[in-house]
Amino acid sequence: MPEMKMKDFDLVNQLGKDLQLVEVTPKIKYEMNERTGRNERTGEIDGYTYEVLMKDKRYKSIRVTVLGEKPIITQSEIDKIEEVKVQFENLVVNPYVSNKFIALSFKADNMKVLK
Repeated sequence: MPEMKMKDFDLVNQLGKDLQLVEVTPKIKYEMNERTGRNERTGEIDGYTYEVLMKDKRYKSIRVTVLGEKPIITQSEIDKIEEVKVQFENLVVNPYVSNKFIALSFKADNMKVLK
């Protein structure tokens, strides 16, 4: 059996295409503290994390981070609309190990709210 590497998997195309936005939260910026050698919160906002339901994947959810000073849409705007469909530009999936389990993080260059 040939050896498989993570780069051999197309994780983005396995995600749902019918995405419903349900929540937006600020992403706090972290910086390395050279004295302690640890990443620490700066108190600044680095971007926003958007939680979406993949309606065509049994409503599983993912959280996608988009860097930027302002949110693309606010939580109060989401709450006023019955259903907010979105699409991400240049979505990237990064696998990593956390507590001996493989986890995924999601980042995108931008998010577009569909009409």
